[in-house]
Amino acid sequence: MRLFQGGFPVAKKIKAVSITVAVAMLALMSAACGKTDDKPAADGGQGTANGANASNSVYPENGLPKDQKVTLKVGFFESGMGREWFDSAMDSFKKKFPNVSFEVVYSPKIDTIVGTKISAGNDQDMFDLFSGGIPGGVEPVVAAGKLEPQEDLWDRKAYDGNGKTLKELALDGEYASAPRVQGKTYALPVAGTSAGLLYDKNLFAKNGWNENPKTWEEFLKLCEDIKAKGIVPITFPGQYPTYLDNAFGAWKLFELAEINNNLKKFEDDFRNFKLPQHLSSESVERWKRIYEMGKKGYFPEGVAALNHTQSQMQVVQGKAAMVATGTWVQNEMKDSTPKDFKWGFMAVPMSSKPGSTVYVRLSAGNGNYIWAAKPDLNKKWAKEFNVWLWNLDVQTVIADKGGMLPVRKDFSDDPARASKIQDAPKAMYDYMKTNKVMLESGFRNVSLSDPAYQQSTKVITEAITQIALGKQDPMPILQEAEALLKKAIEAQAK
Repeated sequence: MRLFQGGFPVAKKIKAVSITVAVAMLALMSAACGKTDDKPAADGGQGTANGANASNSVYPENGLPKDQKVTLKVGFFESGMGREWFDSAMDSFKKKFPNVSFEVVYSPKIDTIVGTKISAGNDQDMFDLFSGGIPGGVEPVVAAGKLEPQEDLWDRKAYDGNGKTLKELALDGEYASAPRVQGKTYALPVAGTSAGLLYDKNLFAKNGWNENPKTWEEFLKLCEDIKAKGIVPITFPGQYPTYLDNAFGAWKLFELAEINNNLKKFEDDFRNFKLPQHLSSESVERWKRIYEMGKKGYFPEGVAALNHTQSQMQVVQGKAAMVATGTWVQNEMKDSTPKDFKWGFMAVPMSSKPGSTVYVRLSAGNGNYIWAAKPDLNKKWAKEFNVWLWNLDVQTVIADKGGMLPVRKDFSDDPARASKIQDAPKAMYDYMKTNKVMLESGFRNVSLSDPAYQQSTKVITEAITQIALGKQDPMPILQEAEALLKKAIEAQAK
């Protein structure tokens, strides 16, 4: 079950857009949008709206008028997080700003509703702000000028941040790796999820296993200790083999590049699809290590038949020690997990030097898009609400009821507040406290649309299980995937 929505891949180049989406976008371009005045107020707000400048007629926090009633139409994606956190945020916002009200449509298929509204081309009927996905992707809607940029919100001061901006309060690496289109944020993240190796802390304590290996060698020793007990060290769903990326994905390439003193060049190559990719020294090393682990029997022999629930059940039942998955696992497995079960988290250290940076996957999203063809005042209040969602009381409900990671690094400064984080996300936070961690989303600056790119990805995906079982040398697979990727990049350049 996918609990996390609202993120999207970065793209600077859009090669092709479906005819249906393109026609819909052209239809929407007929109405010009008013320009938003984003000039900051003296206190870090969005500026005074509609010329109101008397101190008693505007809110000092943001310079917006007190006497103009605004109703924001909202499309809410109802997912595994539930709606309690969002309702709580709206209630507190209305208490602070009583001239603002909300009309909300809750639906697990809000993307379908949004797609219908886009196709209808009626800006007045469109939501002021909405979460979830956009049919056809975000890029065509951005290209049509129909989404309001929110990059400026990173420099806004939080309502309860003691003068600090959202950028300053964000988890390390969160701002840099936030999903963007053409260099701009269009849905300010309000919740996060991470991924790595999740395990049963009680099982580790019972066997005296190392819960925080500091080097690659210590990690391999842990796997050998687990195997010696007749337990599978690491499992993942072979039916969805890219789950292995949660522990060994693109973030590990960045880690290897830093170890090789090659981070700057690697990042430029990776973000912009400069060759080599699959045949980069970092990629070759990553797959070599997975292959060697497979030959040592560190993954289950029957992994190809497992789905994600079955692989996670192996850990719950003690048949496997660790599973490559995300911190959403606790919510996902809550009906199958014993009451005394306690989730732990670790990332795979790639360095042989203790204290080196460990790169960990971070996905940040669940933010609200803002429709650009809306009245200026509505858009400003929509932005204020998105900033409001970073308040610590809102983040507490997100952690407690939504089972997600708060986006603020000061969240756990208060022990009472930190106790609201569920075990799996909390274990990730604890890992960050005791290790030098860099969060990475693995975003790209370039989008490839040529079919050869999908073929390249498919070649890798279909080989993951056999590589992890030590039955497939990764080099021929990487060479084939690289050739297809080269073809896709060359086609993109024409």
